[in-house]
Amino acid sequence: MTINTNNSNKKCRVFLIPHLARGHLIPMTDFAKLLAAAHPDMEPTMVVTPGNVSIIDPSLGQSPGFNGVQIVTYPFPFASTKTCVETMGVGSKEERTMLINQPTLLIQPALEELIIKYKPDVVVSDAMFYWAPSVAAQFGIPCILFVSGGTFPLVVFKRIYDMQPSMSVDADQITVSDLLGPKIVMPVPELPNYRIGHNEACDKVLDSLFGSWPDVYGIVFNTFRALEKEHCKEFERVQRKRAYFIGPVSLCNTSNVDGVIHRGGKGDVGCLKWLDGKEDGSVVYVSFGSECYFKSEQLHELAIGHGLEHSRRNFLWVVRGDNMEEWMPDGWEDRIAGRGFVVKRWPPQVTILSHSAIGAFMTHCGWNSVLEGLSVGVPMLTWPFASEEFINEKLLVEVIGCAAKVWDGGKRSTREEEHELVPRSAIAHAVFKFLEPGGEYVAMHSKAKNVGVLALAAMQEGGSSHGDIKNLVNDLFGLIGRK
Repeated sequence: MTINTNNSNKKCRVFLIPHLARGHLIPMTDFAKLLAAAHPDMEPTMVVTPGNVSIIDPSLGQSPGFNGVQIVTYPFPFASTKTCVETMGVGSKEERTMLINQPTLLIQPALEELIIKYKPDVVVSDAMFYWAPSVAAQFGIPCILFVSGGTFPLVVFKRIYDMQPSMSVDADQITVSDLLGPKIVMPVPELPNYRIGHNEACDKVLDSLFGSWPDVYGIVFNTFRALEKEHCKEFERVQRKRAYFIGPVSLCNTSNVDGVIHRGGKGDVGCLKWLDGKEDGSVVYVSFGSECYFKSEQLHELAIGHGLEHSRRNFLWVVRGDNMEEWMPDGWEDRIAGRGFVVKRWPPQVTILSHSAIGAFMTHCGWNSVLEGLSVGVPMLTWPFASEEFINEKLLVEVIGCAAKVWDGGKRSTREEEHELVPRSAIAHAVFKFLEPGGEYVAMHSKAKNVGVLALAAMQEGGSSHGDIKNLVNDLFGLIGRK
């Protein structure tokens, strides 16, 4: 994708600063690649800690700087402590919590030093770094926020945010008011676990997101207008800021096969050969993201007895390896070898989902997984458990109609201690019925395929996302021209 501009004699140096989580690092790297491909004078630079270079570098090509994307590092804020985990989802739950709360403030001084040293023309900051717009403004540099989620969850959460003062503390559920499309009812336990008043750092992020954003030039979303048409318009109307809907970014540079396979880091590619031996649409892909911490009892229900093993369907399952010995019996992998494959390292998810053997995706409904599945037309079995994932599930199940819940027979919650165990019988039934040819879920499969067609069209020449990237590039060159 190449975009022409009248300001081609001026380089545009863009700093992109992602949060320390794969769900933020990966899509922002894709966005950097889109900027580099959009115009030869765009100079995007990913700004990360040294430990996160290995996550973003493989998708860029054989060496840093491939395709025009550079990498600059800054010291990890905890380098002088015993904590050496630099990416959420890699260490313990305690380290994960620290990575949410602390770097939002501790990264700020390092960013200021890098801005002084490199003098970028534009800063693109993860929305989690609520301080970035004011920092950029100190140096007279325009700032753009990158929102790693969609507009639907953000608009829904904005409504919930506005409703807080009038909400009953004893309410079991709330109806999201003044929302375009189907009525959305949220059980209170399914509201995000960082909801207002529960986390100081996240409260500041929300205040920034839902405030006036006086120092922000615009906002970039990894979504596309055909997927969230009404909610994209609603966001633009309410926020009155430049908004660019440039996704699905996972579809960028699909000709770079090696970069797509290793997007997010070097991982387990043996599963791709296993998929080659399976019939089209016969496999359910099971993955709950990089930050899933299922209890051993739940993993046992998912795997053993009447779970995946006795669902009578082929399955490819991504399993975190930190507690496998607690629930996986000796010989289990050998027993399911013909019909199941367990991935214990980072999965090449985009390549897996694009494989013709995949017929369904059992997912936690993290936004990246949602968009990566939809972009290739794969229907989903939903199993949310944290953050805004229950809101994303509403979009899939009740608005688009391309997904079904794995289980809806007990209490589900964003708080780990409130989760009820999802029984193995429910898992097996959901998987078997969802992949049944000509069964009750055939309409969901059809809707998912239609969304996949729309996603591809959005990224192609003349599509809405292509147009928004073009508008963004032209706006950026206009900014530095005026400066």
